[in-house]
Amino acid sequence: MTAFAATDAEIAELRAMVDQMKSEYERRIQDLESRLAQAERDATRAATRSESAAARAEQAARVASAESRPMTAPLVTPPASPEPGKTGLGALGSGNAFNPQISVFLDGNYYNDGIDGEGAALVGLAYQPSLRADQGHDHDDEEHGGHAHGLAENGFNFREAEIAFSATVDPYFDASLFIAIDGDGTVELEEGYFQTRSLPAGLRVKGGKFLSDFGYINRQHPHQWDFVDQNLPYLNLLGPHGLQDTGLQLTWLPKLPFYTLLGVEGLQGNQEIFGATLGDDDRAALELDDPDDGPRLWTAFAKVAPEIGVNHALQLGLSYANNTQHQEVQEHTHGHDDDAHDEDHEIEIHSNGLAGNAQLWGVDLVYKYDGGGAHGHKSVKFQSEYLRSIKEMTITSSAHPEIVGSRRTFTTDGLYAQAIYGFAPKWTAGLRYDVLGMTNEISDGKDASFGSSDRWAFDVTWNLSEFSRLRAQYAHNDILQAPGERERFDAFYLQFLVSMGSHGAHPF
Repeated sequence: MTAFAATDAEIAELRAMVDQMKSEYERRIQDLESRLAQAERDATRAATRSESAAARAEQAARVASAESRPMTAPLVTPPASPEPGKTGLGALGSGNAFNPQISVFLDGNYYNDGIDGEGAALVGLAYQPSLRADQGHDHDDEEHGGHAHGLAENGFNFREAEIAFSATVDPYFDASLFIAIDGDGTVELEEGYFQTRSLPAGLRVKGGKFLSDFGYINRQHPHQWDFVDQNLPYLNLLGPHGLQDTGLQLTWLPKLPFYTLLGVEGLQGNQEIFGATLGDDDRAALELDDPDDGPRLWTAFAKVAPEIGVNHALQLGLSYANNTQHQEVQEHTHGHDDDAHDEDHEIEIHSNGLAGNAQLWGVDLVYKYDGGGAHGHKSVKFQSEYLRSIKEMTITSSAHPEIVGSRRTFTTDGLYAQAIYGFAPKWTAGLRYDVLGMTNEISDGKDASFGSSDRWAFDVTWNLSEFSRLRAQYAHNDILQAPGERERFDAFYLQFLVSMGSHGAHPF
């Protein structure tokens, strides 16, 4: 099999990966530099066959010289169109021309919360007036049935083993596959997708099952998180898997003086919370329609990273998602006295079926500073996201006919902000504040407002090497379970993360 010669854009991409990861993974730099050297040798050989290839190699050398500093914003060079039959190593790379790059991540912890191990589930069930469609009712989406990131009980837990495969398939496509196996042995396909390599004008298409590029943390796997568990807004507005679905993504990297990425996605719409549909029995009982044909979920996002000087990097993002079909059931009770002198009351439960659409807005900010110390010493990372969910619903069925056809708008928002500081080589300390329900209300016909849930978390992480990590985390939780009912508790984690095999650098 003939080896593919690297293009100048792909060599520049590898250089950018080296620059961005110096502050976090010193050992990975050696591997990336080795791959870069091989790519440059391949480019030099290709130059002898084509004057245009030689010109591209010269331009890549100038770009590489200009970027030999610890940290910069991501490169803005769009993917180049290779000559027929030629391509490069690309962002994924492969072990060799025959085998994919394979890695395994092991993620386990010890957990204690002082309330009999219920805390890990409670943080994902914070009260919001739009009740989740899978709470107490059968759910049409079986895709996310058994595997939930972060769910723990008091004592020892094995969260998951994640197996990742990635490779350059041919001159036209890269491909990746991520499989998760939880502590009970349940196997789940987390991602399986292809990406194009050679579209013109900075365009790229991704297809398959994947984590959406909505926001910032949504596309990250648990082993990439800076804290053991996911933040409150993502857990409660999107579910433990975030926006993860099957469909197509189109991105555009325009030629601008600073990094700008624009993208849209068309996804099937099978979601746990955002755009959920009820199961067959509930739909029949509540006279709700069957799920519409996909795609039902559409997203759009923009990410901008202006140059702010040596050792600094900044990325700003704006995202929007719309799921055209959302169903849920709202229950309420009525008490009846059978006898005025009898203390026993008959409780009657009434259910209202609601249908409509769901919208989600997101704003994100990430700032990184390379302190220049060994193994991340004195480096800083700050990130924050704001999410706002709006569900516009119509009551389609009810035991009270007079309210059928009435509209309800459910609005819930959330915010998290976290900072990580390298206080010593290979050691970091992190502080996170997350809140759900700064706005937590129903409007249009039945106006009501509810309180918020929030949490403070502190962690210390020891990065023993590129392949192993230990973390201790403490969190104080104040979770709204129901109107006027709160659960306040402390939670403690000890986590281990171990990786095996070669794996590519993580995105910015």
